[in-house]
Amino acid sequence: MKRIKRTGIVSMFFLLAIVISGCSSTSTVIDEDEVRVRFATYVPVTSPVYKYVAEPWMERVVELTNGKVEFNTFPGEQLGKAHDMLKLTRDGVIDIGLFPANYFPEYMPITSALTGFPSLNTSSYQGTMAYNELLKSDDELIQRDFVNNRMVPLMGHVSPTYDVWAIDKEIRVPGDLRGIKIRTAGGITNEYFSHFSAVPVTISHTETYEALEKGIIDAANYSSVGVEASGTKDLLGHATFPHIGTAIHSLVVNERIWNRLPEDVQQAMKQAVEDILEESGVNYDEETIRFNELFEKEGGDIIELTGEEQQQWDEAATDFIETWIDNNDDKGVPYQEVLDHYRDLLDKVQ
Repeated sequence: MKRIKRTGIVSMFFLLAIVISGCSSTSTVIDEDEVRVRFATYVPVTSPVYKYVAEPWMERVVELTNGKVEFNTFPGEQLGKAHDMLKLTRDGVIDIGLFPANYFPEYMPITSALTGFPSLNTSSYQGTMAYNELLKSDDELIQRDFVNNRMVPLMGHVSPTYDVWAIDKEIRVPGDLRGIKIRTAGGITNEYFSHFSAVPVTISHTETYEALEKGIIDAANYSSVGVEASGTKDLLGHATFPHIGTAIHSLVVNERIWNRLPEDVQQAMKQAVEDILEESGVNYDEETIRFNELFEKEGGDIIELTGEEQQQWDEAATDFIETWIDNNDDKGVPYQEVLDHYRDLLDKVQ
């Protein structure tokens, strides 16, 4: 698979059109000849989701529109905290937002459920390709998670799987989770760990290092790239990969802004997603392999599960999902139907 390379012209357009916050004008402008919109996310520009999703997508939009579109960019929570990103986009403070559905189970019930269910995608590439097919074809998902929030979805990026990274305890089977204080992103993942008598602790990405260092938590539910981004690698001794959830970052446009955009700009934004989609997942998976090799090289232990141990995790995942859906069946959300659809799409991705 070929890398997307910047040509000199593309880089020139990109540098001109990505207007950093604090420059002369950050107001939104939309007409036939000029489009200037506010893009915001909670991650810094050094984050993988910025490097592999946000930046290449904006760059491609600029290229496809020959510089007609400009982005005023606000990374690193400049316009609001991570847990405010959806509301800020819905209410028009942000024109285009990139944020994790994990944080918004009340507003994005279906996508947030898919992030918390264990043992679904096995890679970022597989999950990203399948979820974006789901976005194109599942009306319930689109209505409940996006239309109801006055947002137009462009893309969902699925991270590599979240697993168990512990300071000094080997976690080989679900029973080993008992009593472990583990950092999570919240939502359904908390219910999963509580189901096996662990103690989920919902803290932010930036607070995780200190919590591990001070013994407030014993482990973290992270992807490999999440461990690297949080700077916690040197505090962790053991990694177990039973695939307990993931993150799905939604790239969305405020509905009012979308309806004002010229048709050629709308098409360029959609085409840009198609152009970066595969590469975004592949890049994450390559980063995962590289980091795991480094973790082991520096003395970390990636636990190789036996067939019997893996079966215990698989059975635990099936039991948890069935129980959770039964317990939430009265909410009127078609969790089972969308989950079945998503699984079918995952099976089709090689």
